Amino acid sequence: MENKTKIIITRGSEWLNRLRPYTIFIDGNQTGAVKNNSSEEFIVEPGVHKLYCKLAYYSSKEFTIDIKQDEIVYLRTKNALRFYWPLYILLAIGLVLSVLNRHSNTGPVTWPYLQWVFILPFILYLLYYLTAGRKKYLLIEKDKNNIFSK
Repeated sequence: MENKTKIIITRGSEWLNRLRPYTIFIDGNQTGAVKNNSSEEFIVEPGVHKLYCKLAYYSSKEFTIDIKQDEIVYLRTKNALRFYWPLYILLAIGLVLSVLNRHSNTGPVTWPYLQWVFILPFILYLLYYLTAGRKKYLLIEKDKNNIFSK
């Protein structure tokens, strides 16, 4: 009898990390990888399974799922960065202010360290994911938008 118990993991199109696949681990074993804007199917035994995905130094939290015989579970993985576009804009503003302050003949255009008000949030956000948040950089969740999921 063929085992039809499956986990299907989808990864949407992402600008960040689009060239690198997310490595999928099921029950501690590397079982495959999901490329940008694609899905992968993993055949598993019925029961409780722990999944997580990795991207080099970064990973996701463990996701526990209980699968019944002949059930298909649809999951979605993505990166957890949510505020990087506004932070890039703040970084650009801070860099422009820095250049204006350096090239002004009449002294600083604004308060001398105002650019750091714009640059510092960007640096702190990146430092969080490089240190304490490295195991929260990726997300695995149930795919509620999949047309085949119940």
